Amino acid sequence: MNEDLVPLPAASVRARRRPWVVVGLWAWQTVLALLAARPAVSLVRAAYGDDPRGDAPLWRPGALPLLDLLARDAHGAAAALGTADAALAVAAVAGLVPTAAAMVAMSYGGRGRPSVGTARALAGGVRALPAFALMFALVGVAQGLLAAAAVAVADVVEAWAHTGLGEARAQQLGVAAAAPCVVAVAALGVMHDVARAGVVRLRLRGFRALTAGVRALREAPVALGWSWTWRATASCLAVVAAALAVGPLGGRGGAALVFVAVLHQAVVVGRVAFRTSWLARALRAVAAHDATSER
Repeated sequence: MNEDLVPLPAASVRARRRPWVVVGLWAWQTVLALLAARPAVSLVRAAYGDDPRGDAPLWRPGALPLLDLLARDAHGAAAALGTADAALAVAAVAGLVPTAAAMVAMSYGGRGRPSVGTARALAGGVRALPAFALMFALVGVAQGLLAAAAVAVADVVEAWAHTGLGEARAQQLGVAAAAPCVVAVAALGVMHDVARAGVVRLRLRGFRALTAGVRALREAPVALGWSWTWRATASCLAVVAAALAVGPLGGRGGAALVFVAVLHQAVVVGRVAFRTSWLARALRAVAAHDATSER
């Protein structure tokens, strides 16, 4: 981290005070979405490029034209899906730098200046990359194991209860039994972001940052859990609401298409804003904990 960067007071670490950070992360995600969607767009264009109705048939109720397209060009669909998966996998790793840069921009100011420029924020993000990558790998493996355990527990409990309780009740019992694993996956995600804040704010290395993240979550599980939960819930509800609103408008042009595009981007910006707000909250938690430790 640049030595001339000055940590801001914890109360000043707010996403709304750095709107350009939200704009930058939105632009990054938009570029990634365009790259990931390009193979699918090419597939649809090859099938419906000469149709005067465009891709409107794909939006018919029942999705029979869409299923027909996937059946007729299964290899093309598989290739498009594989390309999208590869792009998203690369983006997940490359996206660590913009995430770290956003946290640097929210957490620091330059000497005599209230904010950090884009170049210096990105430089700080690059310097944080090794620690971010190590934590990303470790937490990702742990979350994957917990997710697999959740599926295994649900299957075992459902199979055990199927005969005596019936299929519906057995499935409900299986989901309930797997819930602790799901909660643990979310808790690891919260801890991971707090550990990232430790790397940026306290300049800790990977393992020490993870230890600090575990300690912070153990000391304030309700406050941090609630801060993450309400933002994650609001973000998901925005997607659901947008899907319900634009569903009847799919396949149309003109004003309907403009409305769908604007609403879609509004949801993306909202989700980025919620995510950035949570990262700022994690930075405040780490800064407050550090200030308390120094007393």
